[in-house]
Amino acid sequence: MIEYFLKGGIIMYPILLCSVVSITIIIERLIFFSTVKINPALVEKTLELISKKEMDKAKKIVEKLPVILKDIFIRGIDEFFSINFEEILRDTAEQQIPKLERFLPLLAAIASVSTLLGFTGTVFGMIKAFESIATAGYASPQVVAKGIAEALITTAAGLIVAIPTIAFYHYFNYRVNRYISRLEHYVQELINVHK
Repeated sequence: MIEYFLKGGIIMYPILLCSVVSITIIIERLIFFSTVKINPALVEKTLELISKKEMDKAKKIVEKLPVILKDIFIRGIDEFFSINFEEILRDTAEQQIPKLERFLPLLAAIASVSTLLGFTGTVFGMIKAFESIATAGYASPQVVAKGIAEALITTAAGLIVAIPTIAFYHYFNYRVNRYISRLEHYVQELINVHK
């Protein structure tokens, strides 16, 4: 593996950096999404207690909810008797969205950049191959092999980083959209209870 890395030339270093950042983000997001699972039974119990104006009991249950949903419900309980309740609640819900989307734009950028770096390595490798031909004065497999190897290795490395990065980016986007729709549902439920 190290041998291939060295044969790939200087472009392999930024590709390696992309892979490290990508893996770090993927692990962080997997851990994050595993901690924000919603228990519908707890939410329903909380809504029931809020509808009965039993705010202290509701707050105790809210503590067991994932942090994003907990923030919304705590604010909802605290502002329940405010005339701007609906506006405050929707604003609080919108503030949670960046927590869900955290690092996703960077993940998308890494997918694009690693692919482009791979193609840049291809260009550098082909330039080296043609320079070898120009220096030797003739074309043979031995003359162009080093440059073509560099071209193929960097292309493969760029794609190896980009493909799983793109796959996880789309998976996380799916999770974000699903979570947002559930947040919207529970915010509306809370608004209905307030009415």
